[in-house]
Amino acid sequence: MANVPPSSNPPRPSKPASSPSILRLRAGLLLLVASVVLCGAGGHFVARQFGLGIGWAILLAVVIWVGVGILIARLDTRLFFGAAVAVTALVAYFVYDFSSSALGWSSTVSLVLALVATLFLAFTFYDFRRLKHELRLWAYKR
Repeated sequence: MANVPPSSNPPRPSKPASSPSILRLRAGLLLLVASVVLCGAGGHFVARQFGLGIGWAILLAVVIWVGVGILIARLDTRLFFGAAVAVTALVAYFVYDFSSSALGWSSTVSLVLALVATLFLAFTFYDFRRLKHELRLWAYKR
């Protein structure tokens, strides 16, 4: 029994506790979906300007989306959060202005709606940044 060869199947390390999936419902996915929609609209617009068909519109949308994705991936944290602050402030202003002037709601209600939109959009940008980091780690692990 002393000359028994070692087993060819070494014991595998136990799997860590189930970590949440990278594809769980997140606010950052809303920003990702919005980018797909906007890039699709951009591709459709450029294709219409040049009289191209739907196939070219889809191809242009994919090219725009990849280009924007590369740009966002290369942004450092300060630039990303600077753009997020600018977009969030602009949306807050639009929400306040639209609800107070176009809808004729009181300034208090308009301010509360603008604050809610600001908080939601700020969290969405923050979660998108975390999602981008997790996707990068997931891709490097593969």
